[in-house]
Amino acid sequence: MITNCRRLPAVLLLPLLCLLTVLTFPAQAEQPEPLAQLLSNIEREKRDIDKLEQRLDKAKGIVHVAIDSRRLRERMNLLEMGLEFLGMVVAEKTAGTVAEDILKSATGIFDAQMKTIDITIRELNKHIVLPEEKQPPAEMAATYSRMSQRIEQVNRVYEIDLKTLEFGEQLGLEVATSRDELKRNLRNRAENGSVFLELAMDEVSALRASVVALPEDADSKARLKVLTTHTSDLAAAITQVVEMMNSLDMETTQYRNQLLLVTGQITSDIFQLEVFTNLFLGWGETLWEQVIENGPGLIFNLILLLVIVLIFYKLAGVAQRLTERGLDKSQVQLSLLLKRMVVSIARNIVLITGLLIGLAQIGVSLGPLFAGMGLVGFVIGFALQDTLSNFAAGMLILIYRPFDVDDVIEAGGVSGMVGKMSLVNTTILTFDNQTIIVPNGKIWGDVIKNVTAQTIRRIDLTFGISYSDDVEKAEKVMAEVVAAHPAVLDEPETMIHLHQLGESSVNFIVRPWVNKDDYWDTYWDLMRAMKLRFDKEGISIPFPQRDVHLFKESTD
Repeated sequence: MITNCRRLPAVLLLPLLCLLTVLTFPAQAEQPEPLAQLLSNIEREKRDIDKLEQRLDKAKGIVHVAIDSRRLRERMNLLEMGLEFLGMVVAEKTAGTVAEDILKSATGIFDAQMKTIDITIRELNKHIVLPEEKQPPAEMAATYSRMSQRIEQVNRVYEIDLKTLEFGEQLGLEVATSRDELKRNLRNRAENGSVFLELAMDEVSALRASVVALPEDADSKARLKVLTTHTSDLAAAITQVVEMMNSLDMETTQYRNQLLLVTGQITSDIFQLEVFTNLFLGWGETLWEQVIENGPGLIFNLILLLVIVLIFYKLAGVAQRLTERGLDKSQVQLSLLLKRMVVSIARNIVLITGLLIGLAQIGVSLGPLFAGMGLVGFVIGFALQDTLSNFAAGMLILIYRPFDVDDVIEAGGVSGMVGKMSLVNTTILTFDNQTIIVPNGKIWGDVIKNVTAQTIRRIDLTFGISYSDDVEKAEKVMAEVVAAHPAVLDEPETMIHLHQLGESSVNFIVRPWVNKDDYWDTYWDLMRAMKLRFDKEGISIPFPQRDVHLFKESTD
């Protein structure tokens, strides 16, 4: 047939090609809409669940357990798809694009969703089993793990229930009765969870006491670890329930108080008046009970602690004075800051020793205290990295002593006299009497110029005379002026030399040596005396000048 196409008229050839194309490439099947596709998936999921239920009736033993578990997963999946479908319908209704048949389907899905929720919750509650009393720690951990998973699934079903009711209300369906039922269920769940959490906390307290009494008992330690994890899981589950109750405007103060006491986490709940009031009253009752039961012994322990601390406070003063005298008599050259630090450390060591002895005498266990201090130190060190960097720089400054108090330095972009030093920062007083506090890290990481570190300093002066003046006479005059000043030292010898032949002057350098305390007074005196003597001797100090030559062009 193809070979005879050439004999066909051209008018018939094009329709024939179109027909062959249609026959060869069938039209792509039209894709269903998302809502229709999701509705189809829901129906298929229902059929799968029916098949599993039929198989479940005939199964026994481990097969029955496996099919039952799979049926629960399928029901959870069905609830998730139903919730997704209702959400999409609500979105289209809000946009005004939903079809009438879809709204009818949504009503049917809503009713089926509520029934599936009830069935799923009942089945999940059957699978929540507590561990046996004599169960080994490993088996107990596995049982608690399965229990936590089921509790988490139940909470998820209640979240789906809450969201389904919201969607049903937006679709105009009657949800008041179902909402009241949900409130009752959540309240019962919160109360039961609260009881379980209280029992778990009592058992944790008992196991902790057992571990303290018998620290080598591995079984008690393992049980304590398992129960502690289980308690955290219970608190998290109750927190989810409380959040759902809050969204329904239900009273949850009692449960929030319990969660705050169990977890120890400071949340925004503590700033609510009823929560804070109940906590404060609870703490007050506990404190009053402790005062009644242990009042006399507590008062005696407090008096004993105060006496011990007072004694060591006096000993700390003695240690401070002895340390100061020892450092003053010592031949070792220490900076003022290092001396102060050593004295402070000696005093604080005595005080801390007295406090620890006092706490031990009244029955406070120092082991957990030291462990807690180590943990707090780690947290503080991580949070104060920059401050610790400055502290380390301060220690290096103490060791290498690049400067001390009352030295004039240039460091960290600041010039002035060191007024005060600490292990974190250095206070510098500028020459115009400003106080600038510079972190030690910035000082140690930069160039440090100690102007007053040496006992003597050289003054660098430059004087210029005119090209027409006598060079030898100028040198003689400058030498006489410098020699006449009482602060100028004989050794090292003053240096006076012709330094430059400038554009407008002949420049001399004059470099006398003086004690560091006489530097600025001598500098200013020499500048003034040199000007007066130059004027008297007729030696000029020229200012910049230029010779300008004018050339007149010839008019010829």
